Amino acid sequence: MVLNRVIDERSVDYIGPVLGIECQPHPKSDRLRFEFDRDLFMQQYCKTQFAGSEAHIEIIELLRKVAPFFDKFDVFDEGEYWELGDRTILQVNLDTVDALLAEALRKDPTARGPIRLDNGRVVDFVSDPQPESK
Repeated sequence: MVLNRVIDERSVDYIGPVLGIECQPHPKSDRLRFEFDRDLFMQQYCKTQFAGSEAHIEIIELLRKVAPFFDKFDVFDEGEYWELGDRTILQVNLDTVDALLAEALRKDPTARGPIRLDNGRVVDFVSDPQPESK
């Protein structure tokens, strides 16, 4: 299996055995994966933008429970709930991104989203390429 990693700000592809578990926390979120390589290194993300703040909070609560079992455990939470624990700030951040996505969809008549890809990941939107003008 190939896993794309970022280590010391460098992009690194891990090729080798993987062991882990995944779950689907919400029908509109990414799958939550705990995938470990042969060195027990794990790096994943879980998009919750379209699942709502409650799903986001539940995932953060799970991460808080498992964090003590790791030597190093970094979470980068764009909603800022991991750092602040503030539901209002989380909701404002989710609403801001929703408004930006709505504007992007409005501007591009070929755009549609959110879309779940075959690999289970959720993307904000996809857009059909525009024909080249001659």
